Amino acid sequence: MTIDHQIVSNCRQDQVQEVKVFNSKVQLMGTTINVYTYFIDGMLIDSGPHRMRGAITDFCLQNQPDKIVHTHYHEDHTGNTAYLINKLQIPAYIHSESLGICKEKGDIPIYRWAFWGNRKAFPAQRLPKSIENNHSRYEVIHTPGHTPDHVVFLDKNEGRLFSGDLFVQLKTRVVRRHENIPLLMESLRTLLKEDFDTVYCAHAGKIKHGYRLVEQKLSYLEELQDQILTMSGNGQDTKVITQKLFPQTPSLTYFSLGQFSSYNLVRSLIEDRIGQ
Repeated sequence: MTIDHQIVSNCRQDQVQEVKVFNSKVQLMGTTINVYTYFIDGMLIDSGPHRMRGAITDFCLQNQPDKIVHTHYHEDHTGNTAYLINKLQIPAYIHSESLGICKEKGDIPIYRWAFWGNRKAFPAQRLPKSIENNHSRYEVIHTPGHTPDHVVFLDKNEGRLFSGDLFVQLKTRVVRRHENIPLLMESLRTLLKEDFDTVYCAHAGKIKHGYRLVEQKLSYLEELQDQILTMSGNGQDTKVITQKLFPQTPSLTYFSLGQFSSYNLVRSLIEDRIGQ
């Protein structure tokens, strides 16, 4: 098997929002994925995949973060944390659900290793309920579903939300095997009780009118769930429903041996419950 990686990185400054953005792009087997890491007021939000270590290190040396906070434990968000906290002598924070996970080296499927590289073990501290920086305050909101530990960071004064992998795209069509989509939908409902506008997504970048798009994503998932539950209630099998609603299978589904697929989305909307 030939694995071809093309890595492009750049950083730019959003002068209005005072957010510095590091964008890394990975291409593999016809699939391109962007990963965005953000710096604001001394705070690095996620550390990016290990394959970007050199570029993200340069970015951090330029900006000198005083802490790293994580939206969740996946290796494209924590891949450089072990190296950076040692080199920069700064602390790392993550939700209490994954403190134990981060103490161990990442144990990840081959397709994720091919994209991102692995994650070394690192010591982390429990994220507080809010983060006080020199000029800003961020609420830490637990938003499980994508992972049990997932959080977002909200600056209520600026209406600015760093959303990790909660949004990603408007119309979700494929998900990882262990995602709980009904729980993610409840997290979207929780978030929509807040006031925000600009969203900084870990894979879609800066999103204007983000509140409206989060509403639209929730509506899409609710309508999709209603349709799937109706089909399931009429006796249709999960595989049949998947083939009818998502007839095209992306190459990543084959490469991941089904660990990233539309079937996982359909199954979760039928079987999973809030709180699982």
